[in-house]
Amino acid sequence: MLRLLLALLVIACLAGSSVSVSAADKLRVGFPSLATALSPTWVAAKKGFWKKYDLDVELILLSGAVIIPTLLSGSLDVVVGSDTSAIISNLKGGNNLRLGVTTNSLGSTLVTQRSVDSIEQLKGKIIGIGSQGFSSLELRLSKLLLDNGIDPEKEVKFLPIGGNPSARVAALENGLVIAAMITPPYDRVAVESGMKSLAKIDAPVIAGGINVRSDYLRGNREKLVRFLKGYIEGIHFLLNNKKETIKIFSDYLGARDPKVIEFFYGEIAGRVEKNLSPDPESVRFTLDFVGRLNPKAKEIKTTDFSDLSL
Repeated sequence: MLRLLLALLVIACLAGSSVSVSAADKLRVGFPSLATALSPTWVAAKKGFWKKYDLDVELILLSGAVIIPTLLSGSLDVVVGSDTSAIISNLKGGNNLRLGVTTNSLGSTLVTQRSVDSIEQLKGKIIGIGSQGFSSLELRLSKLLLDNGIDPEKEVKFLPIGGNPSARVAALENGLVIAAMITPPYDRVAVESGMKSLAKIDAPVIAGGINVRSDYLRGNREKLVRFLKGYIEGIHFLLNNKKETIKIFSDYLGARDPKVIEFFYGEIAGRVEKNLSPDPESVRFTLDFVGRLNPKAKEIKTTDFSDLSL
């Protein structure tokens, strides 16, 4: 009799576990690159913070050129990042809403061939950027060129080389481009391989925005609240557990020099917004620069295209 009762108890526990797993709400979450502003997603996933809120989150790495159209098609539920693409999409009739941002500034490096001594030498040359479309990398590079008297639309050629910074490092090493915009920690990798760090760029642009469709938000507010809670817990873990976070970063970025991964950690830890609050000045800067491509952006309020009520 005792064995029978124990067997029934085990079966009941297994059945309960099965129900719990099947009851978890699925979320397909896209991110466009292995960049610092997107790294809290890796921590939240690895530490199980979303599972804690009964969410089964699938992280999907997609090119920045297609990730917002994929969101609008319904094949993704959330996109972390691709904020300039989301704004441009909205200006063309899209229905994206930003629920918060991971950072209000971004750092990157203009890395060049050793023969380049000044930004002026880039006039008429090919410069590598991320995905096709007006990305945050292109935004930062355009500002740098304009500040140095070069028209980014007429006097240089931008070559999209995909969202992975390591591809731009390879393009530099192979001579495909004379310069490229590269984010941490890959900028240090490029310099260690013999390239030159020509200019450090720190721009007040939003990054790692939590982007969703407006219709999806209307029907899934409670689910998205749970998503944001798990994401914020990932941020707080990142800030308070450096050693374990660096291990998680190493898993996603691949085996690298520990100093490079620590540099990557320092970049996100020094910029991350604990409560995902956007800085109006960073939103305005982003909109005004997108306005160079589409003048409508300059008329958009900093509170437009967003819903911070969650």
